Formats: sequence, structure tokens, C-alpha cells
Amino acid sequence: MDLVKEIKEDSGSGASQLTIKAAAAFLKLLENPVSLKDVKKLVKALADARPSMPSIANMAYMIGIIVEKEVSAGKPIGEAIEDAVRRCINDYQSALRNVVKNASQALRKYGSILTHSYSSTVASALEDCKEIRVYATESRPGYEGRKLAERLAAKEHDVALIVDAAASYVIDQGLVDAVILGCDAILDDGSIANKIGSKMIALSAKEAGIPVNIVTDLWKAAIYGFSLEEHPKEEVYIGRIGLHSLNPYFEVLPSKLITAYITEEGVLNVGELIEEVKLMWKEAAASRRGRTRLWLK
Repeated sequence: MDLVKEIKEDSGSGASQLTIKAAAAFLKLLENPVSLKDVKKLVKALADARPSMPSIANMAYMIGIIVEKEVSAGKPIGEAIEDAVRRCINDYQSALRNVVKNASQALRKYGSILTHSYSSTVASALEDCKEIRVYATESRPGYEGRKLAERLAAKEHDVALIVDAAASYVIDQGLVDAVILGCDAILDDGSIANKIGSKMIALSAKEAGIPVNIVTDLWKAAIYGFSLEEHPKEEVYIGRIGLHSLNPYFEVLPSKLITAYITEEGVLNVGELIEEVKLMWKEAAASRRGRTRLWLK
């Protein structure tokens, strides 16, 4: 399907936008006669599209599970798909709103923060905290951080754009009280995956003794597997010389470098985070036992 291809090739949108787009892909099935086989095929295609963004797979599998249950109970498949998509999008958007609400409250204690890359939930939370000075990295090579800085500056936020290599300088100079990062995936030990460069920033923060807070919804738990992405080398270098380049987009940030997780369930430590994810995804994780790293062991 065209939407699956768009999701696979989209390097500019964040996980939340792509997750909503994944849900909308099921409604496209209704343009033609549809069967449970078609639904299952789309679930698999979406789950495989962006393995670095588990919320897409979680959305797809959740919709698939609901559709199968409702069809088994006698509901027409078209109605089941519409109902499942509506329910899942509502639940997901409610979670995002609660993350933003909790984050905006939690961040007010800081006078200045450093952030990296682009997270729509981080951006929305910061828009509610105009008293906070923000240092945003450019986040090369995609310049997602520049997008965040422009969004905040357009709303008259006090924001300074810095090159990625200046992050540790800003921390060492005592210009920020905390590091605030988004998240693309939550792994089974509480580690997270985020834009490349996040780990270096977190290491600098730990050395300086300032907190690293992760703003994330629990839909990002890697229940159905996870893998890192590399993007085209041309984003790093285009020139006349045949120079090899490496362009990893995401990396894993260990839980030992994370102070707290700001989620739809509140501000959590690593143990609390894992317990909340177990509760939310217990049924899904149990069904996948033995096929990937799971939360329930």
C-alpha cells in the first residue's frame, strides 16, 4: 500500500505522526472488499516498515487484535475495522495528551534545559513552559532540532540553536539545569532508543550531575521487536571524491544514564516504568513470548 511505503520512507515525521498514519492505513482497506487475511497482511507490513519505532507496530497489532475479536463475535469486518481504528487512535491520542500535561508540569521546576532532535510531545510540553530557556541542538544530518527550535521561536519562546558538538559545552558551562529528550523506543530493561548523539549528551549530563529526563508514551515499548536504522549516506556527504560515510540515525541510551521517564502515567523511575509497561502490554507480550525480547520473563 502507498501509506506503508510513505511510512517506511518518511524520515521527517516523528513516531507519533507515523503511528496515526499507520492506523489510518486500515481505513484504506475499506475502499475494496476486505478480509481478515488482508488485515493481517497489513499488520505485518506496518510492523516491518519502521522497526526502530515500535509504536507503529503496537498500533498495527492492537488494531488487528481488536478486529479479529470483533469479527469472531459476529461484527461485520468493515465495522470492526472502523471501530478498532477509532478506539486505538482515541487511546493513543489520550496517552499523548497526558504525556504533554505531565511533562509541562514536571519541567516547570527548571530554568533552562537542553534538548536534542525533534519530539512533538517535548515541543508541545515546552510550549506550555515559556519561562524555560531552551538550548536545542541542530541534530544533524536531518536537522530535526532546528525544526524544534523554529517551532518554539515562532511562538516567542526563549530558544538558542546550537551545533551538536556544542552540547557538552553548554552543559559544562552550567547553562542548563536538565537534559530533556524524546524517545523512539523503550527497551525491556528501561533503556531507550533516540536520535544519534543522545548518549553523548546523557554522558555529559551525568558527569555534570544534572538530570536526564525522557518524555515518552508507553506505546513505544518494543513488544514486537526493535532494530536500529541507518539512513542514506548521501545525507552525510555528497562530493566528487568517493568518500565512504556512515549515517546511523538512532542509538540506545542505557537506563543507568536516565533520571526519570515522564509518561502518561506520571513521572517514573526505571523500575516503575517497566511495571507500567508490563501492565499495559501483558497480553501482547505473552503472545509474542520467545520471538523477541519481551517484558514478561
